This record gives sequence, structure tokens and C-alpha cells, in this order.
Amino acid sequence: MKKHIVCIGALCSALLVNQPLTAQGRGGARGAAGASGAAGRGAGRGQVPAGQRTSGFPQYTRPLASQDELARGKALYDANCASCHAADLRGVLEKKGPNLLRSTETFSDKQGERVAASLAKHNPPVNLPMTDTVAITEYIHSIQAQMGAQGSPPGRNPVGLTYNVLVGDPKAGEAAFGKMCASCHSVTGDLKGIGTKYDDPKTLQNTWVSGSAGGGGGRGGAGGGQQATVTLSNGQKLEGRLVRKDDFLVVLMLPDGTRKSIARDNGVPKVDVKDPQEAHKKMLLVMDDPDNKNMHDITAYLATIK
Repeated sequence: MKKHIVCIGALCSALLVNQPLTAQGRGGARGAAGASGAAGRGAGRGQVPAGQRTSGFPQYTRPLASQDELARGKALYDANCASCHAADLRGVLEKKGPNLLRSTETFSDKQGERVAASLAKHNPPVNLPMTDTVAITEYIHSIQAQMGAQGSPPGRNPVGLTYNVLVGDPKAGEAAFGKMCASCHSVTGDLKGIGTKYDDPKTLQNTWVSGSAGGGGGRGGAGGGQQATVTLSNGQKLEGRLVRKDDFLVVLMLPDGTRKSIARDNGVPKVDVKDPQEAHKKMLLVMDDPDNKNMHDITAYLATIK
């Protein structure tokens, strides 16, 4: 089978490499249960188990069979189907067995009728009593009810995770802040009360790491927008907030509020744009360490600034 790999940058990855407190699968969130799952049709075939969604895709809404039925269906599936469709229902490529997790036939099936029709056309034919076909179908439905995003097997992409990002040392974070951040930011100035403003630790960490916690510019920063210097042909320099820049025109908002438009020809006048996040990006490079200790320590410290 082909493996799908998602590459995440070091910084973004760092934001997620934290300690999970709790985790529950998709089935738990939706009230669905698998072969080892929860109550189902024993209380009545038309009843949806408590907590299960009552609208949406059929795999998440149809009621599940009883534990005994699911266990029998699994045994029958393993004996008759797994060799071509795999134990996890994703199919065996060498035997051209299709993926049953994403099968429109099993999605649309209600009580084995579509699966039975497919078995009748199966090559080689699969001859099973209808009661066995229904049991296999119910087992397939129970796995579909727990599967992850994009048809991945149950548990592959867990949801409902809660991350604890307050794993750092506030004292060490205070020292690291003083060394790496205090030249532009102040916990009594632009970051005053940041621990209250962002009471969710993950939001707090994402905000200060992205450089947006201090209003964009820290002490004396640009305060929004890129700052630019335009050098005219006579050597005169104009500085202001860049509104527009292309091969034919540059538009500045000067400090006094005047909007200045200047025509350009072959790169003249020269326009030097200052990135308002330049200092912050350099800080992130200095802050970086294999275990993200500096990041977690600073987050723990900022969480104490109420």
C-alpha cells in the first residue's frame, strides 16, 4: 500500500509536539462502536445508540449490530474476505481487492442487500447464507463507523486530543525572555496581561511564536504594514508605510498621513522594503533547540503574566 506522508516545517511541528492529556477516537466522539465497541441493535433495530449523530454520512448514523453479531461477522470476514480485502479492509493490491472502507456499495448497504449482490458477481463466486452475509456487512459497517479522515483505518488519525503545552519552566522562561525577547517586547508594556488575554496555552504559544502577540511591532514597531524607503533619482529618500509596489508604481503612506504615488521606470526609483517580522524571525532561529525547551519555557513564563 502507498503511504501518505505529510511534511511539516520544524516550527509548525514544534507547536504540536506536546504532551497529550487525553485522546479519544473518532468512534468515541460520534458514539459509534466497532467489533470491540459499544451497544447497538440489541435494544431495537431502529434505535441509534445514545450520543451517535443523527445526521450526516451513513457510516456515522446507522445503528450498529449487537456485540455477538459483530463478533460473528468479524470471524466470517477473516475467513472469507480478508485474504483479498485485508484485515483492515483497505484491500490487497496484489489480488486486486478493492478498499471496503471507501466502498460505495458498503456505504449504501442497509442490511446486506448490496453486499450480497456484489458477492453474487464475485470472481470467483462467494456463496454464503444471507445471514452470514448480513453479519459480515454489519462488521464492515462497524469499522466504517470508526474510520478516520479520508477513509483511513480506525485510530490512524485520532481526534479529540487535548495537548498540554505548559510543560516548561517559568523561571527559565523569564531568563530566556529577557535574553531573546526583551529588546523588543515588555511584559509591562505591549505584552501586559498576555496570560489573561490568551488563557488557552496553545493559543498563547501559537500567538507569541508567530510574532502577533505584541500588536505587530513590539516597542516602536511598524504597527501594521511593511515599512519602505524610496530613493529618488536625485538621492532624496522618502520613508513610509508601503501601500503598493510594482514595476510601474510605488505608493507610500507618509508619517504625516500623506499618500504619495511615484512612477517607476526600469527599477527607478529604488524601493527598499523592511520586513516588520525580520527581528522576530532572527529571534526564532536563535531560540531554536532540539527539544524546543526555550519555546516551552517562554510559554510557561508568559502564561503567568496576568
